[in-house]
Amino acid sequence: MIRVFIAGALVLIGLSLPAKTQSPFEQVEIQTVKVDEGIYMLVGYGGNIGVSVGSDGVFMIDDQFAPLTPKILTAIGKLSDQPIKFLLNTHWHGDHTGANEHYGKAGTLIMAHDNVYKRLTTDQFVEAFQLATPASPKAALPVVTFSDNMTVHFNEHEIRAQHVAHAHTDGDSIIFFKDMNIVHMGDVFWNGLYPLIDAGTGGSIHGMINAVEETLAAADADTKF
Repeated sequence: MIRVFIAGALVLIGLSLPAKTQSPFEQVEIQTVKVDEGIYMLVGYGGNIGVSVGSDGVFMIDDQFAPLTPKILTAIGKLSDQPIKFLLNTHWHGDHTGANEHYGKAGTLIMAHDNVYKRLTTDQFVEAFQLATPASPKAALPVVTFSDNMTVHFNEHEIRAQHVAHAHTDGDSIIFFKDMNIVHMGDVFWNGLYPLIDAGTGGSIHGMINAVEETLAAADADTKF
């Protein structure tokens, strides 16, 4: 348990460390995992990234930390030469939104739940790690927000973002590739680890359980998570 929370703390505070202690970012290698045709998962440092590539361009789910952006762009560039048109944040934590400013300035349309916008526009404090996070600059903020759910029709896919209340935070979204039977869960799902529940920004154990149960109810034996 202690090791799990230390690992979580290091992920969350990565952007606030002095440059000389950021060697973990320098050593990270981005791994590309093919989930299905045109759908990929990028594994680096922090929350996994979802990527859809096709004739419409690139659809991206989360973006990890800003120092990893060049490596992540290189990985995406091997999948598609099209622009990154959409970026969907599953919640507000820095390992999912840390590179928002780069993509916002590059013209990518950033989307997220209403509460992600509220968290990013104000100073935050993660009680579990006594970590203060300042408000994000304008370019890093979502341009499109939603309260319950949202559907994007892109690359011949129906991509649905469904808000789950008070789970990991108060702004979590589960992403369903409806036609492909693929689900991207953000930090509502922790593989092999006890989940971090950020109660200070609206998360709760009951919400986590409900979110997992709702997601499983919408899945079947062939669903890829």
